[in-house]
Amino acid sequence: MKSFGDGLLVAGCWIGVAIAVAFVGAQQIPVEQQVHIKYNSGQDVVPVYEGWERVPDGSFNMAFGYLNRNHVEELSIPVGPQNTFEPGPADRGQPAYFYPRENHFLFRVNVPKDWDKKKELVWTVTANGKTNQARATLLDIWEIDRKVEVANTGAGVQVSNELLFRDQPPTIAVASVPNATVSAPIELIATVSDDGVPGNRKPRPQRQTEPTLKAEGPPSPVNVPLPARPRPPQSLSVIWMVWRGPGAAIFDPEGYVKVADGKAAVKASFTKPGSYVIRAYAHDGLLRTPADITLNVQPPS
Repeated sequence: MKSFGDGLLVAGCWIGVAIAVAFVGAQQIPVEQQVHIKYNSGQDVVPVYEGWERVPDGSFNMAFGYLNRNHVEELSIPVGPQNTFEPGPADRGQPAYFYPRENHFLFRVNVPKDWDKKKELVWTVTANGKTNQARATLLDIWEIDRKVEVANTGAGVQVSNELLFRDQPPTIAVASVPNATVSAPIELIATVSDDGVPGNRKPRPQRQTEPTLKAEGPPSPVNVPLPARPRPPQSLSVIWMVWRGPGAAIFDPEGYVKVADGKAAVKASFTKPGSYVIRAYAHDGLLRTPADITLNVQPPS
């Protein structure tokens, strides 16, 4: 089940784009194609509330992700006035580096068992001059379970309820590393273990487009490439990303790295000096677990 809130936000984005384009360039682009305009950069970031889940101790976890409306631009937005939670601490573990497009179920905020169902926990993000908010509550309609998360971040295969709820998330730890230098690769190593469920599987063949759904006429204009999206793994693997930091990191190899002998390693190089938090997700094909490491990147000597 896809987050219907995310869908509404996306729809709103495209409607706004269509209006703007119609005003300044209706003669150049047919009206029926204006909603498909894509942008390299300059667009905003929409925080997304995915829903809440129960915790055995009686408390609740609120799950969040985001939509970066850019197809290319990655944004560094440090925790502070432009990237904040309220009420309570502004820092709730949210990302401060935003990759393009949809990024689901990235982090959770725990709230106590006596949290008022109607009380809002608000995540505010300001990017490229526009402010958006995700308003999280414990209303019944927002309750989610494991199936919802797997539908958004899982392996894209048919999964039985029995298998899904028998699976336990993998464990992961990332070894500490010395300080890095801009453009000088360092090795990051994750130690991973898992219960072996669901095990290695073949991906489901891609569904063919129904003849009645195929578009007729000329294709919609595309002025930027679609972002490369690594497919969820079919075996125990690790993927790395910048969680917080002033700039991008280049990981070699890219995407998911298969775990061998309990470890997965990449080379990472950084584009700017500063303090970074790097997040690694261990993914068993259905469920995933994050682990973070903090390091300082020095300017080149």
